[in-house]
Amino acid sequence: MYNNITRRRFMGDSLLAAKTACLGSAFLPEFLNAQEQSRPLYKSRYHIIDAHTHCGAPHDDSVPAQLDIMSQTGVNKFVVLLFDTLGWKYAGGWSKDKMSGWPKLLKRFPEELIVFGTMDFNRATWPTFFQDIVQKLEWQAELGVQGIKLWKNLGMHVRDGNGKLLKIDDPRFDPYWAKCGELGLPVLIHSADPRRYWTAEEIKDRMYRYRQSWMPSWEELIRQRDAILKRHPGTTFIGAHFGSMSSDLPMVAKTLDAYPNFYVDVASRLRFMAAPSPETVREFFTKYQDRVLFGTDTFVPYIDSILNSSERMAQWKDRKSRNYAWYLEYFETDHKNLAEPRPGSELVLSGAKLPPEVLEKFYHINAEKLIPGIKKGRRVEE
Repeated sequence: MYNNITRRRFMGDSLLAAKTACLGSAFLPEFLNAQEQSRPLYKSRYHIIDAHTHCGAPHDDSVPAQLDIMSQTGVNKFVVLLFDTLGWKYAGGWSKDKMSGWPKLLKRFPEELIVFGTMDFNRATWPTFFQDIVQKLEWQAELGVQGIKLWKNLGMHVRDGNGKLLKIDDPRFDPYWAKCGELGLPVLIHSADPRRYWTAEEIKDRMYRYRQSWMPSWEELIRQRDAILKRHPGTTFIGAHFGSMSSDLPMVAKTLDAYPNFYVDVASRLRFMAAPSPETVREFFTKYQDRVLFGTDTFVPYIDSILNSSERMAQWKDRKSRNYAWYLEYFETDHKNLAEPRPGSELVLSGAKLPPEVLEKFYHINAEKLIPGIKKGRRVEE
């Protein structure tokens, strides 16, 4: 079985990756990054849906900008995940006023754009909060959202009217999760973060919140998430970022085995693929080829100062198109020395070269199966 055999291999791969990083980090990534900037972009021949992007507001010029970089690398559609960022300084694209703008963009780009709604936490302290979110869910479905995104502030920041931290598996949310299933809306849920953020040696200044005494442990947040998977088998859940278990593929496998209604995406966690060998990654994706979705966590520009600046837009497009190319080349080839195209990064990967039939499911078939209203994309052999 994958869980029994691969855990030993996964740990061995991690040690090997650590040794390799120590030997090469002094000069190799910098050289490869410079080399990366000079070579043509890798472009895929597959039909691809990026199931994990964000945009802070429904701007008329945002979608064309995103489509431009996608076309350079062969990506066809993208999902904008709206989220309520209460407690964090992000623009999640969600508010009652902004919601009216997304249906207009959906009508303008029906073949390329997919939008997931979210839960409004601004009234979490109100007595009617748990009833209100169900009503707002139905309202968003009427507007045309094709799924729901829940962010990590549920379980880590949002508090109820009594000042208590709201747990992901609070029974008062049960009608909401059930309604998502009833409406056929998949829930893409970001619970916790990488486990190492909770350990002192990995904490950076910007991660101070993980050290707070009131912050639940990583294990507790994963337990809360798993509890709703078990309680709501009729609702589809997609765990963002490998379900926050990216450093432990055997644990991802165990969770997928336990909950048939659970899936994961790979967004923004390619950096964790330096630890397992390409063979281990290929084995995981092959076994769970029906349960993993492609995503990048790209943030689409929406501010006029960027969209109206040719210089800043050119920089954004170059950076994001190279990031797409890096993802695709990693999954499709066995090329060595694939340097992350990010200034200062020391991450270098060897390609996993997934089989064509696995890539088809990973890139678009799984998303088409889970997200309502998506047209089936062409297969390569067609």
